[in-house]
Amino acid sequence: MAMTNITKIFLVLNSGSSSEKFSLYEGEDEVCSLYFEGIEENGIKKFICTITRADGSEEVVDKKWDSLDVAFKEAKAIFEKEGFINAAHPLDGILVRVVAAGKYFSKNHIVDEKTFEELEKVRVTNPLHVPGTERGIKNAKETFPDVPVMVMSDSEALTCETRKDADYALPKEIVEEFDLGRWGAHGASYGYMMGRIQELGLLEKKMIVCHLGSGCSVTALEDGKPAYTSMGETPLEGLMSSTRTGSIDPTVGALLGEKLGAAEAIKLMNKQSGLLALAGSNDMREIIAGAEEDRVDAALAYNMFVDGVAGKIGEFAAKMGGVDAIVFTATIGERSIPVRNSVISKLEFMGFKLKNDAKMDKSKGYANIAEEGSKPVYVIPTNEAAYMIKKAAELLDAE
Repeated sequence: MAMTNITKIFLVLNSGSSSEKFSLYEGEDEVCSLYFEGIEENGIKKFICTITRADGSEEVVDKKWDSLDVAFKEAKAIFEKEGFINAAHPLDGILVRVVAAGKYFSKNHIVDEKTFEELEKVRVTNPLHVPGTERGIKNAKETFPDVPVMVMSDSEALTCETRKDADYALPKEIVEEFDLGRWGAHGASYGYMMGRIQELGLLEKKMIVCHLGSGCSVTALEDGKPAYTSMGETPLEGLMSSTRTGSIDPTVGALLGEKLGAAEAIKLMNKQSGLLALAGSNDMREIIAGAEEDRVDAALAYNMFVDGVAGKIGEFAAKMGGVDAIVFTATIGERSIPVRNSVISKLEFMGFKLKNDAKMDKSKGYANIAEEGSKPVYVIPTNEAAYMIKKAAELLDAE
């Protein structure tokens, strides 16, 4: 993928509710990452850091912290000690991925006061994501006061005029008051995939891309542009995934909100549901193994997952009047032969069939795993960081 100024050095931040990941990039090359996570020690929560270097080697830092708030300053010290950033190689920017929420966050921005104002506005619909985002931005600005901090929208690549499903059938005044819309998510992945499909010369008129990882979504492309996507105002809408319910009767959400409070209900549906609730595990490999051992709960979880993906492909194919190619990406999409086989076996009536021994040939950067005579089924690895870095470089160059 073409880059604007390949030599820029960016720090990509992924803020979780109880973790912080820092990935340092020079151009599109990740040179080092740091992962701060919580552990229990004698009943007390502590935080540790694991360093992963470009050669894949890992090292746990011989130190523990009482709070995640120190992560940014500690990360700076580690990167400087390792020689990755210094006066000769300063950071060009810090990238904070922000959940798709409202018109403002459907675009990328260099952080200013308006960014914090807009985060407060979307806190009601995104109570799980906003605190981590705010923490990351504030700590970034305190630790690197002279470095631009950018919020990278998780819906930017999906927010375009070609989308045909961006609206909710709600009263206009409610939509405007809460700034509601089907913004979609996994936008960095879809943005990368749209460029990669073109680059590889694989573009078809009607394509469906399945991003299947810990979070799962499906997007339909017409002439390489997004037409339909499965996630909505938040990533909860659409497919069931590792810990999310996926689309659910709104009455259930309302009842849970009344009983637990809105924030706890949203947390339950996002963090304690999905595959985890059905099978006791959110790891697809464990669920497949359980299903093969005839565990009823694992089989139910697996079949519901496969039905959801195949059903969404079928829905989008109907809306587009057909589909010419299907793409699988993200962790499950790229690695799980059983999931791909199960999904495509339901779509043979549409002209898709997989090879019996469908494995990824990484030498080409993609694989067509379809049987001869079938419409193509591609496995294409995604690279969300590469897309965000490209967009961040464009944002800085536009200043």
